[in-house]
Amino acid sequence: MTTFVSVGNAKQPFGRLINAIGRIAATLPQPVVVQHGSTPVRLSGVTAEAFIDIQEFERLVAGAALLVMHAGAGSVIHAVRAGKVPVIVPRRAQFGEHVDDHQVEFAAALAETGRVIVALDTVDLEDSILRALACQAITPPRGAGSGLVALVGERLQTYAARLAPR
Repeated sequence: MTTFVSVGNAKQPFGRLINAIGRIAATLPQPVVVQHGSTPVRLSGVTAEAFIDIQEFERLVAGAALLVMHAGAGSVIHAVRAGKVPVIVPRRAQFGEHVDDHQVEFAAALAETGRVIVALDTVDLEDSILRALACQAITPPRGAGSGLVALVGERLQTYAARLAPR
């Protein structure tokens, strides 16, 4: 039983999530592994790696009792395909965590599927974690993410169309 936290590979730091995890790390399923990307980390009691390869990412996702991650499409798809209910915390432009709020929009669409728990703000993180842990026992078996994959594709196409020059 572990906790795996992933902020993805965006160049912007995601200190809001990392700091929130630091405050509650002792209460999470142990050990806690944090993939922190470009975010400086000063956490005790966790294993911290800036970046990990895809095989290690998949191993950590598959073995985790709890997943907490940014709202990146690839991360979420891996989690759902592994039969997990991840807590997703979207990166937000107002905090300099990303260039825009596409992760907020994406998280809202994903919340409708019931396959993720969204924590828009880190003050909601502990409650979201409890909900995700309770949901783990009732998720469909591994590989049951095809509907979510289609939704991700649809949302990405819509987003790309909005950004295309006219």
